[in-house]
Amino acid sequence: MLTAYKTDRGRRRETNEDALLVDQENGIFLLADGMGGHQAGEVASRLAVDVTYVYIRNNLQRAREAHSLSALLEDAVVHAHTTIREQAGTSPLLNGMGTTLVIMLIHNTDAYLCHIGDSRAYLLRKGIRQVTRDHTMDDYLLSRNIMTRGQKSHILTQAVGTSEHPAPEQHHLKLQPGDIMLLCSDGLTDMLSDSEIETIVRRHDGHLAAAAHELIEAANDRGGKDNISVVLILI
Repeated sequence: MLTAYKTDRGRRRETNEDALLVDQENGIFLLADGMGGHQAGEVASRLAVDVTYVYIRNNLQRAREAHSLSALLEDAVVHAHTTIREQAGTSPLLNGMGTTLVIMLIHNTDAYLCHIGDSRAYLLRKGIRQVTRDHTMDDYLLSRNIMTRGQKSHILTQAVGTSEHPAPEQHHLKLQPGDIMLLCSDGLTDMLSDSEIETIVRRHDGHLAAAAHELIEAANDRGGKDNISVVLILI
């Protein structure tokens, strides 16, 4: 397994409210995109990533032995949610802060994913496939044919720290040699189409650091309207 990751504040934001954490040895990959006034989004995303990681690491061996890795990830999200809400109550500057969160845990040939919000996970195998579903008003209305694809509201229907009752979504994939997994924030997917993302990754033929760099540059060249973060994993 090979990995590469990169984050950038983009062209229009003063700060970077995305947060990443990669533990290749244990197969743990985390990405969060924070929101909130002042620096609250930055606090929320970093807190979510750090708290989730510690929770997973502390309970990973037990979960492997019990074959309960999916439950572990959901419990970790709920734990991060509770921690962020408690922290938000300590200062008016942090009130209302929240974050997206996407977690991937790779164990043997299995990938376990758990997410809230609109940060995404993709599988590149024969083509590119979005694994996660955006928890946005866009997705909700699209699924009910109330709006057409192409409109953008960016209103989250779920976020870690702000949802009253978070309902993390889970996915389980059987991985194959040569698969590439991509985790990213919407700063990438708002600027580039899925096919453009695939073209860039394929062009570098397994050189993940070069692919991550070009993805960031391409998103910035399109305007870089938001922070941009990518994690690439080659199986």
